[in-house]
Amino acid sequence: MDQGINMLLVGESFSPWTQKARWALEYCGIAHRYQEYVPLLDEPGLRWRMRQWSGAVSVPVARVGRCWLRGSWEIARHAADAAGDGRLGPMEEVERWNARSEAALAEGRSRVVRAIARDPEAQKASLPPMIPTPLRALARPVAGFTVRHLDRKYAPRLVPGSLRAALDAIRRALERGGGDFLLGEFSYADIAMLVVLECVEPVARTRPPLADAVRRHWRDSALATEFADLLQWRAQVLSIPGLAGSQFRPAGADAAVRRSSAPRIP
Repeated sequence: MDQGINMLLVGESFSPWTQKARWALEYCGIAHRYQEYVPLLDEPGLRWRMRQWSGAVSVPVARVGRCWLRGSWEIARHAADAAGDGRLGPMEEVERWNARSEAALAEGRSRVVRAIARDPEAQKASLPPMIPTPLRALARPVAGFTVRHLDRKYAPRLVPGSLRAALDAIRRALERGGGDFLLGEFSYADIAMLVVLECVEPVARTRPPLADAVRRHWRDSALATEFADLLQWRAQVLSIPGLAGSQFRPAGADAAVRRSSAPRIP
């Protein structure tokens, strides 16, 4: 780990949960190193590092010293506590918005995973980049197995209608407040719900890049049309200097996490 940086964030660049965690850490100025996670392939190593020998392993997770933070909400709470200035908002009120975000993203993930399971091209495109192009067709069954495994793993969290309910809640809150932010000022509530829009019209930059064959399954054309006002809201918020996470900044902007001025994690 880089000298002076006491946090390691493990996640999947394309995952909205990872995007929430990274955005919270960056907005709070928490120095960290990021490591990309490959499902199944990296699971044994992560289990060993976390000393978790049974039960489901999911990312994002973050190691702070010898402790592990599990899930985007726990990471965001840690970031808020470390910043100590309330910049992520009143967390008790924010938590209600995060619950909406979690339910909406669970439905969006199930939609994407099941669509990829039916799409051989998307399966090949979702394979790890280290697999050579000539071998990707032969390795496609591995991707098919992975997405079916993920579907079974996360199916219990699926509540149909959660995505639309979250979008309706955003619209009502913005209309009621008459401003750009759900709680009056920018907070983790906005981060959590802006990331939900990745299940409507994805804009986050990922590394490795999300292939077109996969990206099309993240997009929901009907919802993108119906909730075009929320996509405009997202664009407006992301254009405000200093608010967007590195994955959501305009192309060409400095996307590096600003570590030099970030407080060290105790």
